[in-house]
Amino acid sequence: MSQDIRLAKGEEVDEIKADLAKKVYTATLEEDGYLKKKVTGMLPSLSAEFDYEDGIPVFTASNRCTAAIEVDDDGNHYEKITTAGNAANAYAFATFDISKYTDGAKSVVIEYDTKMGKDRWYVGVSDLTNRPGESYRATYDTAGVVMSHGTKDGSYYYINKDLTWKSDFFDKWVHSKVTANLETKKVSYEITNGTVADTLSGTIDFQDTTVEKVTGIEIFSYVNNVEMGIDNIKITATYADGMDERTIYIIPEGTAFAEYIYIDGKPVCIGRSDIVSTVADLISRVEALENA
Repeated sequence: MSQDIRLAKGEEVDEIKADLAKKVYTATLEEDGYLKKKVTGMLPSLSAEFDYEDGIPVFTASNRCTAAIEVDDDGNHYEKITTAGNAANAYAFATFDISKYTDGAKSVVIEYDTKMGKDRWYVGVSDLTNRPGESYRATYDTAGVVMSHGTKDGSYYYINKDLTWKSDFFDKWVHSKVTANLETKKVSYEITNGTVADTLSGTIDFQDTTVEKVTGIEIFSYVNNVEMGIDNIKITATYADGMDERTIYIIPEGTAFAEYIYIDGKPVCIGRSDIVSTVADLISRVEALENA
């Protein structure tokens, strides 16, 4: 084959196309010294963390509330959700769309810290395409909800709508870890204020068993002029079995291809190449020159 693509003839263009298709569109696994390279449609898992140190809020205040970055006395950044003065007339609702990390995943693990007072708050993990459903005032519609937790009476803590009798989860930071298995429709949870005595854990069915994907975190209230905080959000979504830290994963991103390697279980992008468009442009140029 000609070394200069500008001099390629018709049959050589066909060979270039075939070679490109084999390299780009066929899933292959090959040894490349210590590292392996794998061309695949998606990464086996994706992860993201949000600690707000960049000062950028992630929640969208969609109804009768505001979402803004706050700094506590120790200099830690978190996101504060504040309900409006008329929230009790309908409801306050804020959401964080995480679908770019989780859409199509087999399982999703979401962790976060929350701090709520003795008001009325629900924190939910859900499919936002069905939210907020028919929620209105004290009615929290659970269509699309995998799991929710918080308080509806300002006195005790609830998992979904089940009373736990825990009363020491208010006015302090509480850590939650929610693992949703989209194949079994089961959710495992652990919620703790840092003490063994005040730890809630278990495995239960999805609150809405028709949910097929987890795409968001939501915050719901129906009390006027109250606030809560959320911080240290971590998201890990698993798409396929088997993640190898000695493998470079090559995946399509639009017209480009990106290379990822896993470090400490997290995918790190180590390079991008718009080779598809580049080669397509070269082929078009060759064809144009040949037909000139």
